[in-house]
Amino acid sequence: MLEKLKLVYGDHIISTPTHDKQILWYQTDEGEIFGVNKSELSERETLLLNSFLTPIDLFQKAQTEDEQKWFSYLFENKPLTVQHPVRVYYFQMIHQEEQRQQIKEAVNNSLEHTHFIWTGPETAMLIQPNATSENSQLDQLNDLSLAITSDFLTDSVFIQGQLHLPNDHLQMRLLNEQQLFLYHMQREKLRSGAATFYQCLPSFICYDASALSHAISDAFKEAVFDRDVYRTLMTYMQCNLNASKAAKALYVHRNSLQYRIDKFIERTGLDIRHFPEASAAYLMMTLLDLS
Repeated sequence: MLEKLKLVYGDHIISTPTHDKQILWYQTDEGEIFGVNKSELSERETLLLNSFLTPIDLFQKAQTEDEQKWFSYLFENKPLTVQHPVRVYYFQMIHQEEQRQQIKEAVNNSLEHTHFIWTGPETAMLIQPNATSENSQLDQLNDLSLAITSDFLTDSVFIQGQLHLPNDHLQMRLLNEQQLFLYHMQREKLRSGAATFYQCLPSFICYDASALSHAISDAFKEAVFDRDVYRTLMTYMQCNLNASKAAKALYVHRNSLQYRIDKFIERTGLDIRHFPEASAAYLMMTLLDLS
């Protein structure tokens, strides 16, 4: 459907969310979201589109000032001063338009210090400034997902993103990460609950390895580009996450190895002491071709 509409309206079809009030937003029967500038439509064309497509309001409720700033930064290329690491939680839930504000309030009441931004009729980004390497919120997200599912009688899913550095690449990293999330949610039939970027990594690689390499956080890249860190991680993984065996292979004391691992976790938010995260780190290092 969308491809056929592009043949008619060409470059006037918009797929990136924007606050421009001149944009009319629609959803096709296949769930595709797109916008068209009102100025490019005659009254007859508008009536026609409204008759066979579903008009939607991506931003039914006014955003807070901080949410507007983040939205403009991500989707309208507006400047934003970011001084601390950032993590995004990606959210999807099928719902009615009139439920949007209730859902947002339910999430905000459970997750403090996050900015909730609707990015589509079913999806949102929960931006956590001042993020740390702690992953304790994952259990909280899982409980929240189950509670929301129970209240609204439809599945809700959260995916915890990576820890990102506040640098010039932040916007690109977050948008690339979001694109991977959208693909994953289209392809995977996930039940209510929470997962991490790293747990979804195999799906991301199958989608587009190049897109994944551009989404990998700079916190991880900066860490593994250090040859000593890279060698330590590879040895630790080759020793099946056995710290004593890896320390012997590296000719260091076990406490020294543990210190290196702890510093890596603190820098990246990726706890390689557990198999899923360790395998994700191995795959990403392989993808970055650091050998």
